[in-house]
Order: sequence, then C-alpha cells, then structure tokens
Amino acid sequence: PRASLTRATFEQSARAASSSSGQRQTGLAAIFVIFLLTLMLAGQSVSMLAEEKSNKVIEILAAAVPLEAVFLGKLTGLFGVALLFVGFWGGLAALALSAIPGGGAIAGALQPAIGLGPFAVLCVIYFAMGYLLLGAVFLGVGAQAGSMREIQMLSLPITLFQMAMFGLASAAAGAGPGSMVATVGEVFPFSSPFAMAAKAANDPALWPHLLAIAWQGLWVSLTIAFSARWFRRGVLKSGGRRGLFRRSAAAAD
Repeated sequence: PRASLTRATFEQSARAASSSSGQRQTGLAAIFVIFLLTLMLAGQSVSMLAEEKSNKVIEILAAAVPLEAVFLGKLTGLFGVALLFVGFWGGLAALALSAIPGGGAIAGALQPAIGLGPFAVLCVIYFAMGYLLLGAVFLGVGAQAGSMREIQMLSLPITLFQMAMFGLASAAAGAGPGSMVATVGEVFPFSSPFAMAAKAANDPALWPHLLAIAWQGLWVSLTIAFSARWFRRGVLKSGGRRGLFRRSAAAAD
C-alpha cells in the first residue's frame, strides 16, 4: 500500500486577553512613568519662583491677588507645558509600538483590567494629581529659599521622600489589590496617584478611582493653601531678602 503524507499546518494566534502578570507589568510601568514625569517636570516651578522673588515680581502679584491664586496659576501653567511634553512623546511611543511587527500582540498581552481607554484617562488624571501635589510642595520650598543652593538643599529631602512613595506604590502594585500594602499606598496622599494608576491596571472596578480622585483633589487644595500661607509668613512678613538658612542663623545669634 502507498503511504500517504500529510502536511502539518500552523496558525498564529494572539492572546484574547491579557494575563495577570501582563497587567502587573502595565501597572508598574504606569507607576514608573508617572513618577519620572512628576519629579522631572514639577521641579521647574522652584527655579521660576526663585527668579520672581529676586526681582520682586511675586510681591507685586501677592499685593494684587491672593497667593493661592498665584500658586494655582503657576501650577496649571506649568502643567499645561507638561501635558504638551507628555502628549508629544506619548504619541511617538504609540506610533513606534504600532510600527513594530507583533506590536498588537504585545499591546494585547499588556491590556489593563479596566480597559485601555479608561486606563489612559485615569493615568492622565493621576499624573495631574501627582504633579500638582509635588509642584505645590516644591513651590512652598522655593518660597523659603533665597538662592539656588538653598533650593537644592531643601529639595533633596523632598526628592528622597518622593522616591520612598515610588517604592511604596511599587510594593502595592506587586502585592495585588486588597492587600494591606496596597491599601496603605492607595490611601496615603502622596503615593495614592501612583498606586491607583497600578490599581487601574489590575482591578476593573471604577468606583474606587472616583473616591481616590476626590481624596487627592482635597489634598492638592490643602497643600496649595499651606504653601501659600508658608510663603506669606516666611517671605513677605520678613522682608523677603534673606533665605531660610540665613534667617535661622540670624535668629540663633
């Protein structure tokens, strides 16, 4: 009898849904990107405020409008520049991913649990909250400094604190939704934007994000108000010509 030969056929199939490890990687990537952008872009507000203090522009603004409005205007203006930066490089990254062979399969494997559209919107919102929180703190620090050297010395503890928040949010993303570490990272105001971005990648529920956005917005308002009062008390009422360290040395003498 004649032997019959059969030809094996292979079909390439893509994953229909992302795995839990892919969602975890997406959450960690969101934490890293938001942390890097907020730390890099929010620090620009300090040097601008120091320049305005040196030429008395900030005192003229403070005499005309409330300092809360001055601070919020600075934060929103720099945030608009940050959005342009993020939109430009984010668009280039999306084009590069679409041009890579098999990029659709990679994107499918990293699909967030809440959906790609809501995840992108939430990441933009959490970037805004993190930027406003850190920018308000940097503005308060810049108000107390009299020179760029003092700004660098005062900004270092804030940078270290923000790195600790990055570590807490990363641990929360690795622990998974509902764990104690995740709850602490999601509730603490300065780590909440990072941890909630990771939660959007791992958990399809939407209502926790509504509560988190309201909670973070409250802390943004409190931080801006505190920074404005700190600026008014530490600079305007003391003459505004001496930095924080020189005023402390004069008080010690």
